[in-house]
Amino acid sequence: MFYLKLAQRNIRQSFKIFAPFLLATVMMFVLNFILASITFSPELDKLDIKSVAVVLIIGQIILIPFSIGIEIYAYRFLLKKRSREFGLYDILGLGKNQITLVALLELLLIWFVTVVLGTIVGVILSKFLFLVFIALIGGNYFNLTFLSWSFVMPTLIALTSFVILAFISTWALRHNSSLTLLRAESHGEREPKSRSFLALIGILLLGVGYYLAITIKVGTFIVVTFAGAVLLVIVGTYLFYVAFTIWYLKQQKRGRRYYQPEKFITINSLLYRMKQNVIGLGNITILVTMAIVTLVTTVMLQAGLKQNMMANMPFTTELIAMNTGETSIGNVTEEQFDRLLSLTEKQTQVDLKKGIQYVDYGTTSVKLTHGKHVTVKHIMSSDSQSGVTNVQLVSRDTLIKLGNKLPKLAPNDIFIHNYAGEFNPKTINWFGQLLRIKGQTAHVKNYATQSLVGNSTMIVTANDTQTKRLYQRMTFDADGYSIAQRKLVIDLSKNDNQNVVKAFKSMNDNTAPVSLLVSDRFALLKEGQAYSGGFLFIGFTLGLTFIIGAALIIYYKQIAEGEQDKEAFRILQEVGLSEKEVSQTINSQIRLLFFMPIVVAVIHFAGAYIMISKIINVFGINNETLMLSVSGGVILLIVVMYYLIYKVTSHSYVKIVQRHV
Repeated sequence: MFYLKLAQRNIRQSFKIFAPFLLATVMMFVLNFILASITFSPELDKLDIKSVAVVLIIGQIILIPFSIGIEIYAYRFLLKKRSREFGLYDILGLGKNQITLVALLELLLIWFVTVVLGTIVGVILSKFLFLVFIALIGGNYFNLTFLSWSFVMPTLIALTSFVILAFISTWALRHNSSLTLLRAESHGEREPKSRSFLALIGILLLGVGYYLAITIKVGTFIVVTFAGAVLLVIVGTYLFYVAFTIWYLKQQKRGRRYYQPEKFITINSLLYRMKQNVIGLGNITILVTMAIVTLVTTVMLQAGLKQNMMANMPFTTELIAMNTGETSIGNVTEEQFDRLLSLTEKQTQVDLKKGIQYVDYGTTSVKLTHGKHVTVKHIMSSDSQSGVTNVQLVSRDTLIKLGNKLPKLAPNDIFIHNYAGEFNPKTINWFGQLLRIKGQTAHVKNYATQSLVGNSTMIVTANDTQTKRLYQRMTFDADGYSIAQRKLVIDLSKNDNQNVVKAFKSMNDNTAPVSLLVSDRFALLKEGQAYSGGFLFIGFTLGLTFIIGAALIIYYKQIAEGEQDKEAFRILQEVGLSEKEVSQTINSQIRLLFFMPIVVAVIHFAGAYIMISKIINVFGINNETLMLSVSGGVILLIVVMYYLIYKVTSHSYVKIVQRHV
């Protein structure tokens, strides 16, 4: 009972020291609680979109290690601040076992407060953020129900975190003498050695990471390449701070400007503190970079959704008939398709004659070499190797039906339309038939575009007959092609679309081997909005986590460095440094250490920009202007938030230092 009371008294009397750690644990608990409460909510089942729950679970898995890591960082700072107190306990006769017991009881009390306070705040915020989440994914159920897992999951995460902290506390107290504990908080640093080799390795790793990110190609190994580039940049970042910054500061000691008071004091102070700063600076840089990348990616997914859907499905409704028994359109004649449409009209009383009917020959994956004369002999699997181009065969007649204007073509003449990549030969030998390229189309409207992953090209033939001949010349001995489909595309109201889709699909059982399919833009938009809205919500939560983590690290650094620097600045003023010079030196030091991570983070994002663009392209979003705008907006938002953190935390540092000068 005595030790429990002692633990309570320690927390109460040293609440200023415990408060930042308690703030960190409560924040992380609340974030985990919000995700868990929405993930396990029965309301998600009513939405009938299973992908949302999967996205939320992925977000929870990512959030857990970061929240535990931030709590560990906060607790290590707390231990260092209280090391002198623990040392005094040891000297006054309280044994290591008793001191460890007190520290563990303190952790138990803080865990209890974290769970209670975090649950209260979590319930309130979850209700509000659930409304935001539902609005993002386009749902209409606004009553969040809390299941037992909503409370159990964050509580178990917090318990796991505090068990790890208990091991850290026990190890630190048992493996340090009372004298070491007394001196731990005020322990100075020796000037670190310049490590030119490590500095070079750090720059090389960053260079290789940037190179992989810039030259990355969409394919089977994109995830591996992405992970490798990220790992190299993270290691390179820490080596940059560990070695390169020390080398740079030592270079600054040369020359006459070094002996100016502000420069002299700033450089030497940074040199002696850089050992303990490097990990913190590296952590801040990585967290800020991750916040930028996460927010840009998720905002782009949300912002580009409608644009992508409109490009890939220009009409609200597509009614499709395809022969699954053989590779040609064979039995699905125009007359048969018209009969199916007439039956659909009778059931729904919706006029489908205003729609546009054509044959879609899908995409064919082939190897297109660069040069004036290209020969295509084989269909290839689209994911088999790099350099594969997805080719669409489209007739001029079809594009004119869809509202495009194109000049007439001779039977063996074609136009080329490049969606992505460069492809501009003079002739193409297409499975033995020579085609002459008469030019490139600048824009094609009302025709579903490719997803723009890798190279995509459209071949526009003279007429429907020529397109069918080119299609039939292909040898179907691989999986790099799509079966030709007869389509009707039309714009309908949401209600008419629903009735037509239901009626057309209901005839499927009586049309074998012809398969009837539909593409419903309203349904696709709903599913897509659920995906992108879920990702945006996760991005917001993770981005907030990274920013909170960076802010907490910055705050701890400012307080710790203020305590270390206060005596040094007092001595400097006593030996003749003016109050103005002291103030200039303090501000110069703060600015250099504080803004270095944000500058490096923006450089990291610039290096990863192309890689992020290609990953976003996988989702069919390719608006470069939108990407630049979103990136600029997110960076500006992060910089503003970072500056506000700077103003608040630097005030704590200045207050500690100036109190003693």
